[in-house]
Amino acid sequence: MLKRLLILAIPLLVAACVTDRDANTLSESAAEGRAFAQANCASCHALDDGVSPNPNAPSLRRAAHRLPEWAVEASFERGVQIGHSMEMPVFVFEDNDIANLLAYFETLREQD
Repeated sequence: MLKRLLILAIPLLVAACVTDRDANTLSESAAEGRAFAQANCASCHALDDGVSPNPNAPSLRRAAHRLPEWAVEASFERGVQIGHSMEMPVFVFEDNDIANLLAYFETLREQD
C-alpha cells in the first residue's frame, strides 16, 4: 500500500517542485518595468538574455550587471544617456517608470 502511495505521490511532488522553481513571478513593479522595457527597449535590447536585435546593444540582463544600481538609476534619471550612441532615444520617464525598471533590473540580477 505504501509503495502504491509513493508511486502516485512522487510525480506530483516532483511536478510541484519544478513548477515552483521555474515560475517566473515578478513583483507588480518589476512586471511593469518589464512591460516598459518591452515597449521601449526591446527593439535594440534582448529583454532577459540572449541575442539583442541590435548587435551593439547588450541584453538587459547583461546591462543590469554592468553598473551598480545607483549608477543605473542616475542614468535613467538623465534620460538613459550613459553608454549609448546617438541612435539611442532620450527618454522622458513618467511617474514610477524608473522605480519599475530598477525593480525589473533587480529581478534580472537576482536570477543569476
